[in-house]
Amino acid sequence: MPAIAAMMISSAAVADSADIPAADTNFYFYPQATGLLDSQTKQSDAQIEWSLMATAHSPTQPISAFLDDWNAPLDSGDHAYAQGRTLLEIRPAGSAISYGLGWRYDYLMTFSKETAEVYWQYENKQPSSTSQTYPLFLEAKHNERIGANVGLTQQLMPNWQLTTRANLWQGLHALEGKIVGDLSTRVLPNNEVTDIRDSLDKTNAYIDYYYDEPALGEENLNWNPAKPSGYGYSLDLQLTGQLSDSTQLSLRGYDILGRMHWKDMPSTRYALDYDVNGRPLYTIEGQLSTDDVTQTLPWRVEGSLQHQLDSQWQLGLHGQVNDIQDLYQLSAGYQTSNDAFPITVTGLIEPQTQALGLAVDSRYAGIKLLTDSLDSDKAKRSEISLYTCLCNADGRY
Repeated sequence: MPAIAAMMISSAAVADSADIPAADTNFYFYPQATGLLDSQTKQSDAQIEWSLMATAHSPTQPISAFLDDWNAPLDSGDHAYAQGRTLLEIRPAGSAISYGLGWRYDYLMTFSKETAEVYWQYENKQPSSTSQTYPLFLEAKHNERIGANVGLTQQLMPNWQLTTRANLWQGLHALEGKIVGDLSTRVLPNNEVTDIRDSLDKTNAYIDYYYDEPALGEENLNWNPAKPSGYGYSLDLQLTGQLSDSTQLSLRGYDILGRMHWKDMPSTRYALDYDVNGRPLYTIEGQLSTDDVTQTLPWRVEGSLQHQLDSQWQLGLHGQVNDIQDLYQLSAGYQTSNDAFPITVTGLIEPQTQALGLAVDSRYAGIKLLTDSLDSDKAKRSEISLYTCLCNADGRY
């Protein structure tokens, strides 16, 4: 059981993420690169916007295998994440203020390559082939929330504007914690070992995490705490502007200075010691408790730099950064010459993950898809974004 305990935070943590979309977008494609800022801060007509983005990256295992049984060959990697958001926003006619409803999902994990190796051996019933010591480290942060926001768009100077959104959140789910320690294995004859548990020699691990639902079988200890209540806040910032007549910049930050305050949050803290030659074989010491907790929300920054080559072709550089990884994408787009209903088709490549993407945009709706494999059972990187806008003919702003 020590090998299982060393990875239970990760397996239980990612299980919940199967309920969210398996992809994401790092930046929104705006309908017309050259018309991004054509309109004034105040709109002559009311507008309604809806957007969705979801993203996931798992270098160690394909996303589907990471969420399931780790049955794919083990690759090098020290993190995995899934993030998503959706927003429904209304801006009254002639107003610089908007009102919206939103949903956010964050699950971020970092771990040592040795921890991933131990867990892969356990899931695939593979005994250790050598006598060695594995340093164990895993840290997980999860939060899901819904809320409302108020936004203010300000014209900073000609062709530059800043939108600030203040979010108020109600927490739905949360988990945060870590496991540290080490695990030693020994080599046994093949007829005496069936998986890594039989190879265990010694294990020392410390687990410290809080949660809205127990993830390590605490209910078997008659630990059934009430679900905690959580409320919080964060800021979203969006700066858009033109560096020149043909070049524009967009920067977006999400959940800046975000905090969630949880009341009566359950937590588990214990130390586990195992020795195959010990009597008893293992000891567990710790405590189960409930405490008021302040959780720092994961932040996310996205940006895009787009250059219009002529009336139809554009090139772009796009980036996204979160707590554990930064990625960038290169794009080339073509805009049709239909003045009544122009459509931009954009191809993308993400060099770090070798993912390819395609986006189709118009004034009123758009979609972006990106993946490193069309086979969902092999994809380690997936991303999707959608938006629709009921707005005037000048575009979204």
